[in-house]
Amino acid sequence: MKKIIYILLILITGSSCNKLELKPLDKLSEADIWNDQLLITLYVNATYNTLQHGFRQDLLSAATDEAYNIHNWTNLRVVQTGAITADNVAGIGAKVNYFNFAYNNIRNINVFFSKIDEAPGDNAFKNGVKGEMMFLRAHLYANLIWRYGGVPLITKVFALDDDFKVSRASYDDCVKFIVNELDVAAGLLPADQQAGQLGRISANACKALKSRVLLYSASELNNPTHDQSKWQAAADAAEALLSVGYSINPDYQGTFLANNKEIIFARYFTQANNTNFNLEQGRNGSDGWGAHNPTQNLVNAYEMKATGELPYTEQADGALLLNPASGYDPNKPYDGRDPRFDASILHDGSVWAGRETESYHGGKDSPEGNQGFNSSLTSYYLKKFLIESIPPAGSTVKPTNPWIFFRYAEILLNYAEAKFELGDEATAREYLNMVRSRPSVNMPVVNDSGEKLKKRIQNERRIELAFEEHRFFDVRRWKIASTTESKSILGMNIQKSGSVKTYAFAEITDRVFKDANYLVPIPRAEVDKSQGALPQNPGY
Repeated sequence: MKKIIYILLILITGSSCNKLELKPLDKLSEADIWNDQLLITLYVNATYNTLQHGFRQDLLSAATDEAYNIHNWTNLRVVQTGAITADNVAGIGAKVNYFNFAYNNIRNINVFFSKIDEAPGDNAFKNGVKGEMMFLRAHLYANLIWRYGGVPLITKVFALDDDFKVSRASYDDCVKFIVNELDVAAGLLPADQQAGQLGRISANACKALKSRVLLYSASELNNPTHDQSKWQAAADAAEALLSVGYSINPDYQGTFLANNKEIIFARYFTQANNTNFNLEQGRNGSDGWGAHNPTQNLVNAYEMKATGELPYTEQADGALLLNPASGYDPNKPYDGRDPRFDASILHDGSVWAGRETESYHGGKDSPEGNQGFNSSLTSYYLKKFLIESIPPAGSTVKPTNPWIFFRYAEILLNYAEAKFELGDEATAREYLNMVRSRPSVNMPVVNDSGEKLKKRIQNERRIELAFEEHRFFDVRRWKIASTTESKSILGMNIQKSGSVKTYAFAEITDRVFKDANYLVPIPRAEVDKSQGALPQNPGY
């Protein structure tokens, strides 16, 4: 344990600049680390913390139209309401303010690559850790370009007398770098890790990240000329994972609760290394903190099970009109919806942990109920990812279900989208319907074409991947955020009189989305320190 603490300390503080190079007597020196294979492994293990899982207080959904964070722990509402600037971005959590987090960790990975060739260990060991660290650096750079556009590509450790003014590479050059890193890493790693190594990076994890990187690169934000070669590269990257042993898990809700054949890469937990997610997301009536409230905006995107139609159609002015073809009854708003709705969201009347959810005004889970300050303002609570048998508070047992970074359903949707953009609508429909036909979901087959099919593919991602930290990037890369992210966050106002309940949409907060918000601002302090080498993103 002491060795792990020392390694983490080194990661935080960096290498010593002492010119005398005296070996410290109270902790491990840098020389110790790079002369001990176990310590090198611990260094790599510590670097896995660059993978920010979603079982945290800053779930990225709270910067989108998916969820409203009532506690605003990491100030994501600044993004959600369009108030982000180059000056206040430094106060936002690292899920959005990723710049310093990424480059601090990139430096540690660069230190690794400067030392590993001369370190002890055979080729099998070195190739394995090199592959893992290449993926981790590629993942950091991918997340940087998804937020900021082109960024400086730094692959060496700077000396004190080096020129620190590094210019931004183009977005396309960054993509080329990331894809090359992932291709090399995949060649150094096993296709899948063995059972005892779950959670370690594999070749297929590299391919999954490559698929996402190339899909984003081909999308309108980054490919305004609709270059077909980029869409073909995205299709090819997804296709590389279609026949390697993954499959859709029959149980949608269960997909997120235990290891299964749909998972390509995930973070795994133990009782000793657990999360507080059940407590943070639990209903206030059960002593939970009710942090991330699913929005009515998202609820409205769930189709009706029988017809495959949305309950409302949106008008040009943004108004919602009841869709009579859907079969939706506004007096019974939660009946007959896509099964992924009940698998993902607790609504008024949902039976969970032995009792009905009461989010109507005056109910146990309403602002008038127990711990009203922890109550949902939208009337909805998160269900996806939660273990029903573990109460939010008072349990010595903690949730240990995995956080999934990449899963097979995403790859199918990546492939469907790329094939659509290439003009192969038949294949796009085929793979879209593969996701919809999961046994526990079994939604009606989509037969649409053209713009309707495009919107179907986009809405399928919204539903299938809800709360998995895709929406923030999807609406930006599609260039639809100016519409989706300028709409007010809605909830449901539920009143109960006797046995009768009435339902009406309620506005939770206004939102603004500016063209500048398609990219995140670089913290002003970083721009100033660069002395002109690091230009700010437009509009900030």
